[in-house]
Amino acid sequence: MRLVSIALRDVKPKCFVLHPRFPLPHRPFQLYGRDTRLPVLGYIKDARSYFSATPLNGSENPVDVLLSRLSDNLQTTQNVPVQTQKPKFPLVQKTESFKKWRALLTDPSRLAVESDFDRRGPSKTWPYLLLVDRFENRKDLTLWSCLLDYQKRVNGDAGVQTVWRGFWGRKTLYDVQSPLARVFWHTILEAALRLKDDKFLENIWVYSEWMYDRHGVKWPQLYSTVLSHFLQTHQHQYVLQWQLRLTPNFYPGAVEFSSMIKQFADNRELYRTLESLYIANPDHQLYDTLIPYLYDLGASQLAIKWRRVCVRHDDVPLAPVPVRPFLRFFQGYFPHESLLPEESAAISDSSYKSAEDAEPIEISREFVNRVHGGTFGIRVKNYDDKLGAKWLASSWVSLDIGISAISALGIEQIGPLSLQSIALREGTSEGVLNRTEQLRSQGITIKDSNYLRLVLYLAKVKDDELLLDLLNSDFHPDVFDDYELQTRLIISTAKSEDWTTQRLMLVARLVTIERTAREAANYLASVHILRKDRQGLTSLLDDMRSMEITLNQEQTSLIFDSFVNEAKSTFLSPDSLHFYLSICRQLMSMEIPVPVRCWRKSLFCLARQNRMDDLEKLCVELVDRFTSYQFSRPGFVPVHPEDIPEPMRKPLSGVDNLLGVYIPLDLPTETPLHPLRQIFDNKLLRTIVRYSFHSSVDESTRKIPALQINSQRYKAYNGSRVVRLLRTLRDRGLFLHRERLATYVKLRLVTLYGPGYPTKRILQAARASNSLTLPAMKALLDNAWGEEFLPPVEKLRAEIEDRGQKEMSRNKRYLQRIGKTTPQLRVVL
Repeated sequence: MRLVSIALRDVKPKCFVLHPRFPLPHRPFQLYGRDTRLPVLGYIKDARSYFSATPLNGSENPVDVLLSRLSDNLQTTQNVPVQTQKPKFPLVQKTESFKKWRALLTDPSRLAVESDFDRRGPSKTWPYLLLVDRFENRKDLTLWSCLLDYQKRVNGDAGVQTVWRGFWGRKTLYDVQSPLARVFWHTILEAALRLKDDKFLENIWVYSEWMYDRHGVKWPQLYSTVLSHFLQTHQHQYVLQWQLRLTPNFYPGAVEFSSMIKQFADNRELYRTLESLYIANPDHQLYDTLIPYLYDLGASQLAIKWRRVCVRHDDVPLAPVPVRPFLRFFQGYFPHESLLPEESAAISDSSYKSAEDAEPIEISREFVNRVHGGTFGIRVKNYDDKLGAKWLASSWVSLDIGISAISALGIEQIGPLSLQSIALREGTSEGVLNRTEQLRSQGITIKDSNYLRLVLYLAKVKDDELLLDLLNSDFHPDVFDDYELQTRLIISTAKSEDWTTQRLMLVARLVTIERTAREAANYLASVHILRKDRQGLTSLLDDMRSMEITLNQEQTSLIFDSFVNEAKSTFLSPDSLHFYLSICRQLMSMEIPVPVRCWRKSLFCLARQNRMDDLEKLCVELVDRFTSYQFSRPGFVPVHPEDIPEPMRKPLSGVDNLLGVYIPLDLPTETPLHPLRQIFDNKLLRTIVRYSFHSSVDESTRKIPALQINSQRYKAYNGSRVVRLLRTLRDRGLFLHRERLATYVKLRLVTLYGPGYPTKRILQAARASNSLTLPAMKALLDNAWGEEFLPPVEKLRAEIEDRGQKEMSRNKRYLQRIGKTTPQLRVVL
């Protein structure tokens, strides 16, 4: 006899009647159901790992800036959000977890019998009750896990559905705490989602409501698993439907909801669906987590969209540090957007200072202590590194108290012995890095030395074994600053076969040599720049790139200033221009940003020298670099500090050796302060168009019939080449006004086809050598643009006539003012 019939008779009216033949009405929607919830599992850590624990000026993100310091060859990687919903618990089950049913796992024949719940297969002739129908096993989830494991291995998701049908009507299982429970419920739910069986999934929801209503337990991860599946498969219509079904009793809380949204937030196709989820959600607490996360991925435009949504629902930043980089970027590049008071407070470190406090005097705690000592006649006592090391090494005092005491005394710098004591008490790389960050946060620095660099290097590469060898060695920290003593120690340890000490000395030498090589390379670069040794500088930069040695900010400024100062106005000799362009390209390959002023000088020179091939190559290269090129930090592009807005530049004013700042790659190029918008401004575009039409149509172009307009023809004429170049740049992401470009071209056509005659000889030569009619020229330029670029011929002719008459009047007044006459065509010819 099956227990399902008895179970159905014993159901009380207020409880759910679980049977697939009787669909139940939905429960009334309530935002707040019973408060009995499962213990929260460990959530997936924030993928926003780009922001270092060592901010600049108390808030800046070191990954947002390019600092020229001792390189440790460590690259900060990005945690890409995972699109597939993974369980937050291990799916591998140990045999010991099945307890008394362990033997059943290895008996497939018996498993086939026990999992034939309808008795239509192997159990049809079985003379005994099935194990799941025995009274003592009615709530045994371990037994059901054995059967589920077998059916899953043999029949896949169909087997899982078989097990589900077996215990669906029995309604005896509700255990969610045992070791096998998480995997059990998750396997059933995943199978229902993969099978795309709406009835199966709805029955699971009904069963979960029964578990919660009758026993006060929740189906594990029901909300996040179901919604994540529909989001991943882009079934938008089901997302909101199941959001409304599951929210009353299975909403997991703001933290897990935020984690789920972050998994799909960078998918632009899901933005509207996620926005609807957020609006329908009872909690609005996404600002502090989602917006910094998106910005750190380089999805600044999505972050701006989500900011607007959050602001509309009174979701404001509560923690200023995570949102500060985004808000400074937002305020700098979008100054027309107003900030909330909470947002302004997050970035206004000194916004409310008066004029008298514009340049505050820095008064340290040590200075205050000295003043008090002088007032009360107490002699000044300087920090003793040996005494401080003993204090920090004492086990009677915790490190937190020891560091706080040093900070309270106003001590702003400790020595290498104190660092050694702190590191010894921590004993791990992670602990050492955390303690150095704690010292920095309390305003305490560590005296610069090779010992400090060696400790930090070993901690960053997580070589705990060698780090402990260093900390436990008998060597005084000053040994690592003595180059000759290190050499003797390397020789002596090799002779005595003390390989541990020799390895320590060799690593110390490596760290020292790296710093020495960097200093020497930068000094040599300065010499090459000052002597204008172009070949030597080019060779040195190649070597530095291969050795991963970065230039200092002082040397890069020398290069950029030398370039701009040598290019008086926009004239630069071809050799010099070629040299500086190659140097700028080398620096960009090293991710050292080049200022906008240097790129503008290069483009102006190329345009005026009529070097179309080099101009096209450089323009396309710049647009690609600022719109689609992938640097070491995905989604971001390095920009020179002088080219970023004031709200981003001001907090970095005290940063030493600052080479550049990373900004999101998806910043629209129509933004006024975008680097490309600063490079390709109206003045540069007018210059490029103007000088391209100064060149004459060469002989090869004239031989092509005027009505045969093809790529061969427009490639032979600089005017059409420039039009084609501008269209290419626009297609690659550069924001250009088509009407404004057409106006620049019409002004050039006035020179070639307008009334009167040009006053400049170069324009006279261009007009005299032009053999194309106006319709042929229009067709040539339209073909170069790829579609109609200029208005119809009659309208274009009228515009040229009108502009030409105005130009003639201006030229006549100008010539009269300087005492000359209008040039005559017969005289020119």
